[in-house]
Amino acid sequence: AQWMTTRLYQERRRGYQVNFANALSKMKDNVVRLLSTEPPPDLLERLLCAMALEVEAIRPDRSFPRHIKSTTPKRFHPNYKRCR
Repeated sequence: AQWMTTRLYQERRRGYQVNFANALSKMKDNVVRLLSTEPPPDLLERLLCAMALEVEAIRPDRSFPRHIKSTTPKRFHPNYKRCR
């Protein structure tokens, strides 16, 4: 799907890449259909086209780094915290 994305968006200012999370989601939705005894003949082509349309821009010179929030587990469940 990346080569389709490269061809579709070659006229634009930035480079684009396939959004991996969306592509994985589309594959998970259709994995049973792909592995069935007789998958629909155009299913793979439709999946590739759908993946090529879900893109994100590549920003090589980011001025600010992304701040990823820490996902440390809490020490207690919020409903069971003490009153005082």
